[in-house]
Amino acid sequence: MRNLSSIPLIAILCIFSSVLFIRGDYLEQARDRLAHGEHESAVTFFEKHIQSTRPSSYAYYQLGQALQKSEKEAEAALAYRRSLLLDPRFAPAAEALREANARLGVSPSVSGWQARWAEKVPSDPTMLLGAVVFWFGAFLLFPALAFSKRSTILVFLACMLLVVGLASCILATCTDPRILEARQAMVMSLSGKTLYKVPSEDAFEKITTLNQGSTVRILSTRGRWLYVELTGGQRGWLLQEDITSVIPSA
Repeated sequence: MRNLSSIPLIAILCIFSSVLFIRGDYLEQARDRLAHGEHESAVTFFEKHIQSTRPSSYAYYQLGQALQKSEKEAEAALAYRRSLLLDPRFAPAAEALREANARLGVSPSVSGWQARWAEKVPSDPTMLLGAVVFWFGAFLLFPALAFSKRSTILVFLACMLLVVGLASCILATCTDPRILEARQAMVMSLSGKTLYKVPSEDAFEKITTLNQGSTVRILSTRGRWLYVELTGGQRGWLLQEDITSVIPSA
């Protein structure tokens, strides 16, 4: 009976090992094909790897390299942007994105203080540290108020820890690229997209034409139309076909 009861556990371990092997195999095949100049095939295997597991910044960067060598410049730029979402400090992806934007004729985005901060301080460790400090302050405050007669200094210290921890969590949230870029999207159409004053394809309402690779911030939707904001602050409407979100869909 003991042997029979161990069969489900063994089966689960085998399945888990198989999944890990397949995921690793996708990545190894992708890198091997990229190294041997089989760029289209490498793209396929990088995409399978990314879809099958939690992707890394480097995996998206390598996908961008394969796409670029397959002459898919806009798709490569999108991959580089996704690489920087996961690690804003990854210099090779930032440089590759600048070069891709130059080839596409797209002006680089103006970095705000949040982006500059994220390039220096990672969001996840800041959030974790802030949470630890906050809860340590909370646990310290309770006995200081409940049991200590001379607790002024201890209460002050606990309150300071609460404030510092909370401020760290808020800062991490405000500078997290995955939150900042949540509404960002990229024009993937080879011919670009026309921006209109109103949700209508009337030529008299045309504002400008956005190049392939241009990024916009989606403000709202109306049927097939998106109300967007450009990097410079100009707003308008464009059709949602061939507009891809920078944050990958689940």
